[in-house]
Amino acid sequence: MAGSRKRIAISAVLFILLAFIFSGMRVEAAILYQTDKDEVLADIMDSAPEDAEEPDTQAPQVSAENYKNFAYSEDIVLSGIFQTNTFYFEVPEYWDSSYAYAMIQVELSQLIQDVPASLTFMVNNVPVTSYKMDYQNGKTQTFYVEIPIEMVKEGYNNFDVTGYARVYDEEGCLDDFSGANWISISKDSFIQVGYGLKEHDQMISNYPYPFISTVDEDGSSTYIAVSDALDEKELEAALMVRADLGSETAMEDDISLVSYSVLPKSVGNKIIISLYDHLDEELRQEVQEGLGDRDLKTQAMIKFMEDESNNPLLLITSENGDCLVEAVTMLLDENRVSQEKVSQTFVKEGSAQIIKEVSASSDMIAGRYTLEELTESGLRFIGPFHQTADIYLPFSGGYVLSDAGKIVLKFRYSENLDFRRSMITVYWGDVPVASKKLSKENAGGDELSFTMPEDVIGTYAGKISVAFELELPDLFCTPRMDEMPWAYVTEDSVFYLPVGTESEYSFSSRPYPFEISSMFHDLLVVIPDEITEEELDTLGHIIAMYGESISPYGELLVKRAGELSSDSDKAGNIITIGNYNDNSFIKELNDKLYFRYNEDGTAFESNGQLVLSEDYAKRIASLQLLYSPYAEDKAILVAGALNDTTLSNLRSFIREDKNVWKLEKDTVLIDDELEIKTFEMAAAKKEQKQPVLKTVLETNKDSVIFAIVATSVMLLLLLAVILILIRIYWRQRKK
Repeated sequence: MAGSRKRIAISAVLFILLAFIFSGMRVEAAILYQTDKDEVLADIMDSAPEDAEEPDTQAPQVSAENYKNFAYSEDIVLSGIFQTNTFYFEVPEYWDSSYAYAMIQVELSQLIQDVPASLTFMVNNVPVTSYKMDYQNGKTQTFYVEIPIEMVKEGYNNFDVTGYARVYDEEGCLDDFSGANWISISKDSFIQVGYGLKEHDQMISNYPYPFISTVDEDGSSTYIAVSDALDEKELEAALMVRADLGSETAMEDDISLVSYSVLPKSVGNKIIISLYDHLDEELRQEVQEGLGDRDLKTQAMIKFMEDESNNPLLLITSENGDCLVEAVTMLLDENRVSQEKVSQTFVKEGSAQIIKEVSASSDMIAGRYTLEELTESGLRFIGPFHQTADIYLPFSGGYVLSDAGKIVLKFRYSENLDFRRSMITVYWGDVPVASKKLSKENAGGDELSFTMPEDVIGTYAGKISVAFELELPDLFCTPRMDEMPWAYVTEDSVFYLPVGTESEYSFSSRPYPFEISSMFHDLLVVIPDEITEEELDTLGHIIAMYGESISPYGELLVKRAGELSSDSDKAGNIITIGNYNDNSFIKELNDKLYFRYNEDGTAFESNGQLVLSEDYAKRIASLQLLYSPYAEDKAILVAGALNDTTLSNLRSFIREDKNVWKLEKDTVLIDDELEIKTFEMAAAKKEQKQPVLKTVLETNKDSVIFAIVATSVMLLLLLAVILILIRIYWRQRKK
């Protein structure tokens, strides 16, 4: 009894101290309360939920030039006695943030009526406040949490919500059915940050700001221009920039890729990429003013300036096409461009070679992560019954799991469990991949090591989930905090998840196979010899669609169709655009297409899966993903149209993010009403590989043995017949 009173007194003192900090000294808390997350969670466990503050149900009165809502993508359920959810939001460097708050909409279990329950909120592991939960105020409640702006940092921030609820019986013991005790955070919840924009000061280090930003999230005011000569190296560099900026857009992508002659001169943000000889006189003069004693034969100039209407303009130029690509490579590398706190810089030819070599040599260790690298801490599980924690994976474009995937989890747990019913389970996405029963002898240090099972190899998952079943014997009579079951997965747990390959090509697996591990993978872009503005802009959208989180150190080349002289020129992955009459490569591929062009290229023809009406066949464009006939394990994407009008329908469709996610299978037809039809055509086209002898023997062991025995018997019989015939022949000859 004395020990219980002592604990209550200590808890009361701690709560009063925290209330004093939260009531007027939150800024000092952010500075002074420098503790790790585990210690904060321990403090929450030691506090009394019934002493938390009443929820604030009124939205704060704030204003700013701009604001952004970071919305929850799904409902979050905090179940059991104690659980924490972490939500991440990003504050760009160019924001001048003025306020932040969270709007949290919760739904409460009917059990939370007369029992103490609270939600505690933390920003970057610093407590902000705790709210008391009370079912009497309504099953669904909305309340607001003001976040001191000093707690919000540039880059990623984490917002933690910890649910703490205790269910007691009449004797003050834990209810055995606390799994029915839950708090659900609605997906309509969000964090709002108000901000103004900092001046860019024409610093290259600010790229991609101001050319794309949160006040122009679709990039509708941004233009990327190449010279009217449409040089292949200019296009290579421009497509890299187009992919990079496209990955920064939200919901819609309205960035324009144009030639210089159609570039608006007095509106919009502009990035001009051109060989020096192709610049107009005005831009050449700008280059000469900044050139000094340098030349542009072995280096490129990047110059941040303004157009005639004071809009941002970034000029990238050189006399050497390879140097244009070098300059863009630097621009797209965050670690390199952040060093350029100037308005003009030069990039030498070969600057990226060292990084490319390092990237190639690091393939052996790619995909190895520790838990600390993924979450910055271990995983803590507190409370009985089912406890789950999600580990969000840093996978980007083109990732699928390799057959070499392996996980080694190291963990410990309390010794007061019912070890007959307690276990750990690991999930790849929503698929269970391994489990292990807990034991008392290993409670101080246990390990679960396994290779990923065959059914998840070649698949993608955005997270790995770790779940514990922490069962207690006689749970109905364990009210003390020091008897609460717990488990902890240590920071040195290892996840070896190298990138693999898929056997099937599909728009659903985009950006594979054209992008793997955030780099363009042996990609050749084939354009018509005379590419139109509509084809150029649509090509930019397609490259952006396949350039998710792109790294600048991949392989991307541009060639005109007429330059492809042999099959060896077509040995990589290929994206091509145009129509039957202006792209000779598409004409060459026509007999390989699932929906072919007619003889004069004015309509698409029917096939075994769809009979096209005469009218419909003349007003559609297509996306067809083929197995390359020129190289094994390579793909060709044909963005084929009948003319610029039907091609514009394709561009209009894929500019919207919601439409891109509708693309599936390997063949898509898009009409002038932006309605699509999708087909699985490759299965009938792809040549089936012959199984190797070992596989045949292992798969058909009984049949092979039977065949060998039967063949041996037949050979013996045949030999016997031959011997008999020979003997008869010699007897007759003697006679």
